[in-house]
Parts: sequence; C-alpha cells; structure tokens
Amino acid sequence: MDQTLTASQRWFVRLLRCYPRSFRKNYGTHMAQVFGDSSRETLASAGARGLAGLWLATLPDVLKTAAQERLKEGAHWIGDKMAKLLSNPNFRTWAGFALCLPLVISLTLDLLGVNQSWLSPQAASTLSFISLALMVVGLWLLGAPALLSALLGLLSTLPFAAMELINRRSFAEEFPYALFIGLWLMGSLFVATLIPVVRQVRGNALAHAHLAPLVLRGTILLFIAIGWINLVADQMPCFLGVPVCD
Repeated sequence: MDQTLTASQRWFVRLLRCYPRSFRKNYGTHMAQVFGDSSRETLASAGARGLAGLWLATLPDVLKTAAQERLKEGAHWIGDKMAKLLSNPNFRTWAGFALCLPLVISLTLDLLGVNQSWLSPQAASTLSFISLALMVVGLWLLGAPALLSALLGLLSTLPFAAMELINRRSFAEEFPYALFIGLWLMGSLFVATLIPVVRQVRGNALAHAHLAPLVLRGTILLFIAIGWINLVADQMPCFLGVPVCD
C-alpha cells in the first residue's frame, strides 16, 4: 500500500509540471499535499480501485486547469511584450510606416496608371478596405489624433454634401453616400497625417525627428491631396446641379 501511495504521489507531482512555473511555485506544494491526503484516505477506504477512481476524476480537471493557466500566462506575456513595444518610439515609427505602406503603394500604382485588371472588382474593393484599415492603425501608431481628424474631415466634406442636397434636390436619384464617405475618409486621413508634423514644427522638434516617418507623411499627404482634388474636380458639375454630370 505504501508503494502504491508513493508512486501515485510521485506521478501527481510530475503531472503538476503541466502548470506554469509561477503557478506551481504558489500552489504546487498545497495541491500535492491535498492530493496526497485524499489518496491516503481513498486507498485506505476503497483500495486500489478507489485510488484509480480518484485519478480518473482528478486527471481531466488538472489537464483542463493547467491548459487554462498556460493560456492565461501566454496572454499576460503577449500583453506585456505588446505594451513594451508600443511604448518604444522606434517600434511605433517603423510599424506605422509598414502599415501605411500598402495604401501608399496602391495609390502610387493608380496614379502611374499601372494596369491592375488581374484583380476582380470585389478583390480590389476588399484590398482597398484592408489597406485603409491598416493605414488608420498605422497613423495611430505614428501619433495621429483620431477624433479631431474625423471631425475636421467631416467639416471639409459638409459643404459639398450641402451643395449636392440643394442643387440636385429636383433630380430623381439616390444620394451618393459612398462618394461622401470617401471624401470624409480622405480628409480625415489628410488631417491625421498633417497634425503630427504641425506639432513637431510648433515644438521645434522637426530637426530631431526621424526622417522615415516625415518622408512617409509627406508622401501620404501628397497622394491624398491629389486624389481628393481630382475627385472633387470630377464631381463638381454634380455638386453644382448639372443634369448630366457623370
């Protein structure tokens, strides 16, 4: 009986290795003691069959809670690493640069007239949306103020929306929501890209700034400005109420 109890306790201690080291340090001794007491009582009252039943009841619970603790520890580790990375200015700069790059490349190809007919319209729309979402995150990493940018982007769009509503109210056509959402997003991205540069200039920090994000912001500002101006110029007849303007 003593050998069976010793072997059972030894295997339970080995089983505890499924838990993270920090968890074993805090609770391992107590868990081993509780299981040892339960094993001793069960073996004395129900014999080896009872001990086997105790193991069958204990093993799934240990494996389940050990997996949970491993996942919890992994989440904490990832969270700590991400917090350290996000507090690192160099990481934020290069990560922001990388996230903005897909949309910059897409705009460059469009302006250069590169044929992208190999993409289906649905795939092109999906890639554009993903690129735009990545750019929003990238600009946030680079220090762009989201709420102020969205507000100023909206203010830059409202005059054209008002012209559309007033000058085309007599036409039986739907309001072009997609057009104005696009103008609002472009205006918001322009402001979000511009404000950090303005802050650096006002704080006399431009000379100490990294060259890469400045070049990136300048490129983004150029492409957004060209795209916004071309879009407004193309749609201006519609804004002014010209009957056939598309």
